[in-house]
Amino acid sequence: MAAGLFVLILAGLLGYDAVRGKVSMLVNSRQIVLLNDELRSRPKDEALKVRIRQLDLQLRHDTFYRLQLSHDASRALLAGLAVFLASAHFVRVSRRRLPDPQAWGVRKAGEEKRTAALARYAVTGMFAVVVVAAVAVATQRVSLPERITTSPIMPAVAMASAYPSADEIQRQWPSFRGPHGLGVAPKADVPITWDAKTGTNIRWKTAIPLHGLSSPVVWDNAVFVTGADKTQSSVFRFDFDTGALVWSATIKLPGGARLPTPQVGEDTSLAAPTPVTDGRRVYALFPTGEIAAFDFAGRQVWARNIGPLDNTYGYAASLAIYQDRLLIQIDRGQPEDGKSMLLALDTLTGRQRWAVRREVAGSWSSPVVFDIDGQLQLITCANPFVISYNPIDGKELWRSKCLDSDVAPSPIMTDNMIVAVAPNTAVIGLRCGAATITWQSEEGVPDAVSPVSDGRRVYCVSGGGLLTCYALQTGKVIWTHDLEDSFYASPTLAGNALVLVSRKGISWVIEPGDAYKELGRGALGEECCASPVPLGKRLLLRGKKNLFCIDSK
Repeated sequence: MAAGLFVLILAGLLGYDAVRGKVSMLVNSRQIVLLNDELRSRPKDEALKVRIRQLDLQLRHDTFYRLQLSHDASRALLAGLAVFLASAHFVRVSRRRLPDPQAWGVRKAGEEKRTAALARYAVTGMFAVVVVAAVAVATQRVSLPERITTSPIMPAVAMASAYPSADEIQRQWPSFRGPHGLGVAPKADVPITWDAKTGTNIRWKTAIPLHGLSSPVVWDNAVFVTGADKTQSSVFRFDFDTGALVWSATIKLPGGARLPTPQVGEDTSLAAPTPVTDGRRVYALFPTGEIAAFDFAGRQVWARNIGPLDNTYGYAASLAIYQDRLLIQIDRGQPEDGKSMLLALDTLTGRQRWAVRREVAGSWSSPVVFDIDGQLQLITCANPFVISYNPIDGKELWRSKCLDSDVAPSPIMTDNMIVAVAPNTAVIGLRCGAATITWQSEEGVPDAVSPVSDGRRVYCVSGGGLLTCYALQTGKVIWTHDLEDSFYASPTLAGNALVLVSRKGISWVIEPGDAYKELGRGALGEECCASPVPLGKRLLLRGKKNLFCIDSK
């Protein structure tokens, strides 16, 4: 009876859904019709176009959600029908006939008592099985299609904002080492000297509430950095013009419990990964395994745990992003351990889009997305491979076995050449088309610092301060210069100035070219491990305690 009732109700709902039309919300949206009518009278209204795109995207999300529900309901209907038929058959064959006392014959002593006892045991056993099954089912997580939830403070249209264009991304500094992780701002024109002690060319200086080694990311007037301690993992937004702290937000996981704090080295910290932004939300990851999305007002959109992220020295790989996919490189242990993986999360909901296992050792390198011959490729580095993936589905495109040691530097790509680093072993040039090794150089090899290129030359600085310039296409060493300092921050090319910052907070501004030419120096007065961020005529530097804005004005 229960199965039959279930089948009738579900069949009725599916029938109603079929009569109404499975895509009726999408094709019959009155709001879309009105907005399109409005657009005909204002064809150049870009804001109105964005509203239409956003509403259309939300309607599509809702439509696919309802289609998935319909498919699941159809499967449930078939399952319910099978249960109904099996139950009906069981009732038919097991229905007891009326008793016939004359056919019983002589009853054995105690037979009725044994029969009654057996019946009680059967009922008790069946009850126990039902209870155990109910408990098991109740403790299992129900897997339903994830629906985009909205609230009064976070409307659906705002959540479903369109992706930023390539030109828009190029004007910002949205991720570790800027657009595509290259560490290059071709139109920047930053000062060549500064001094925090005297205030020379210091536009502002603001204390950061929590310690961290992540680099700043910038979108328009919003500057984001992360910080953490043993009690909280937080994101901070600062004003690009004034340096004022706009808001701070601490990750709150569902259920309220914070993950255990992992063991990390002093040179890694509890906030080493640099966040990433798409101009709509900012996404932050911490070595605890906590990852979250915040809107630009500081409201948490979603949060989840992707741990454990335990790694020697601590987890440090920064986030990358492609459209609606948040890309995370999690390399741990040894290649044979099976612990390393590449993960893609939905930027809107935080749910997993895809995950692939990696036969690599633990690394601290960050993934980067490049356009190679018209194909988007996600490039990763870890001992022993440079591997390329399709960022859409995680499918591997190619791999090159050329790395060893503890890989921390991230790769770069320019002029059809990928440059990767096998720490303390070799700087390696890979031709993009064939993914083959074109050159290797064993001089001036970095241990943790990523390379940078001006399109003709590659610049690398070793942990001990040896700055080396290589020819991009051949790997030939053009010149070297010993800066006599130690470095963790990767070099940045700001217009026609190469900016390097040592761990002591001393900066060198060098003119790119075929000979070493120093243009100026700067001093923060405190330790610095975060990479420089140039935008326009300003340079952002994160010190151990403060965030600095360098500006000749």
